[in-house]
Amino acid sequence: MNKRIKIFFSLFIVSFLECYSTTHSIHFSDFKFLRNLDQKNEINITVDSHLNNVGKQFQINNIHPKKIDAVLMNGKIAQYENDSVYYINGHLIIKNGKIKAITKSKIKIEKLIKHRKKFGLIDVMDLKGAYVYPGFIDAHAHFLHQGIALNSINLLGTKSWEECIERVKHFVKKNPNKKVYRGQGWDQNDWELTEFPNNSNLESITDKPIILSRIDGHAILANSKALKISKIDINTEISGGEIIKNNENLTGLLIDNAQSLLTIQEPNNQEKSEALLAAQEKAFQFGLTGIHDAGLPSKDIMLIDTLQRRQKLKIPLYIMVSESEDELNYWLNNGPLKTKLIDVRSFKFYSDGALGSRGALMRKPYSDRENHFGSEIRSFDYMLSAAERIANNGWQMNTHCIGDSANRRMLNIYQLFIDKLKKNDLRWRIEHAQVVHPKDRIAFGLGIIPSVQPSHATSDMNWAINRLGPERILYAYSYLTLREVSGGILPLGTDFPVESMNPLNTFYSAIYRKSMHDKSQPTFQIQQALSREQALIGMTRDPAFASFQENEVGQIKIGMWANFTIFTSDILKCPQDSISELKVLQTWVHGELVYMFNKK
Repeated sequence: MNKRIKIFFSLFIVSFLECYSTTHSIHFSDFKFLRNLDQKNEINITVDSHLNNVGKQFQINNIHPKKIDAVLMNGKIAQYENDSVYYINGHLIIKNGKIKAITKSKIKIEKLIKHRKKFGLIDVMDLKGAYVYPGFIDAHAHFLHQGIALNSINLLGTKSWEECIERVKHFVKKNPNKKVYRGQGWDQNDWELTEFPNNSNLESITDKPIILSRIDGHAILANSKALKISKIDINTEISGGEIIKNNENLTGLLIDNAQSLLTIQEPNNQEKSEALLAAQEKAFQFGLTGIHDAGLPSKDIMLIDTLQRRQKLKIPLYIMVSESEDELNYWLNNGPLKTKLIDVRSFKFYSDGALGSRGALMRKPYSDRENHFGSEIRSFDYMLSAAERIANNGWQMNTHCIGDSANRRMLNIYQLFIDKLKKNDLRWRIEHAQVVHPKDRIAFGLGIIPSVQPSHATSDMNWAINRLGPERILYAYSYLTLREVSGGILPLGTDFPVESMNPLNTFYSAIYRKSMHDKSQPTFQIQQALSREQALIGMTRDPAFASFQENEVGQIKIGMWANFTIFTSDILKCPQDSISELKVLQTWVHGELVYMFNKK
């Protein structure tokens, strides 16, 4: 037997029975062998820093096998077979953060527990028949922005511009020391007067900058102080957006690319860190075990990586890089970033704006605004050039497309590289895919992934027909059709903070095509509803595939990360009216219990 193997097995056997703590000197070559096993998570070793340069001898102080992290007993464990979901009544063994075993044998578990000291069991938990699902993954969200929103002026659910003003006044009074006042969530479509507001009522509140972001993030209302600091005046021009004026006076409203003109100081790293941790706490409460962040610059990505390495930020993130020439150059030259908690291998582009702010790029004019087609955020030539660079470097391209013109344009560009997409398994995505002409849907059958947000449909349903008209509304928000043409792949997200962070809103909206919180609503295009099984798969397995992580997360299988979302009720069979009352019992990430519901 090879000398190194002898060394390993002799130490391994001893340490398996009791932690091996006697100091041993071994040669450098054998040390390298053991260290390699350590890096593969087969063993743990601790080493004396002393090195004898003459003999190249290392002092091994401790060597032992990785221990079992936890045992979850008596759960109903969700399993997938194509589009069907069934349950195993059994137990889960977690080791090194991954699923070591799924067993129905109570005897095996009892023996394991009996010898728990030997196996180093950290936790044994009786689930008492609770339902264990693969951890929920939000396929399109803005994690950092959600955290910042939690400490900003909350304008969600306001019924008038006057109500927004009152909330701003209240927040300013309670927070007099802030240098900049930020708010998020207003939506003029929910008001009796559905016109865009102006900043005239903001001027007397404070002499500090006020920046109020529309619910979709594609429009901002800024007070005159913020405009002045940013040097935005009546003569300022912008491509791919609008600076809204009234009788040659600025209203403070900036749409799409015009928002980039604001030069107000953004939150510092300390504020961003606090925001990320606050967002994480909320995410775990909702059973989220993974998030696809739809666009961040490198500086924020590196901050997140730092917090994760310090074990402060524990939620896994698949991050799309916010595109720019500098970002493309940096990442394409340096390559992807991959750890157990962060994955960066894609770029986020914007082809158009949002439907709610009439920025979505349409083939024909808006039904409620004469001769208005929306905004082309990036030109066709720019997108084509970028797509070629990304395809040649093996990266994923994810593009925001709302309007039927934006979707057609980007699907046509994607198809030019379809051979490379298939050969290199690049899984390019269309984010939102909100208004897709029937003639263009076939492109999703070529390996292009539609990434959608069901709660957008139920939020927009009361006004979308006015924007689109009776013809276009018929091929908007067509999630079931998109799933069918894409071969059964439809990752679901929320786009939070645009929508609620709660994945159950996604689940409910996808199935019943109305808001979970307004039972009086009629259904909206119910023929496009997903089944409960399809919605669950869209919140677990499909996001995993859309992020190249189908062998790591998205299902409960041996060898995958132990990421679970646990309920006391069966979400596939519980009554419709009870879905909104469901509470996550436990959330597990990488074998660690990160949240447990407290009835108190």
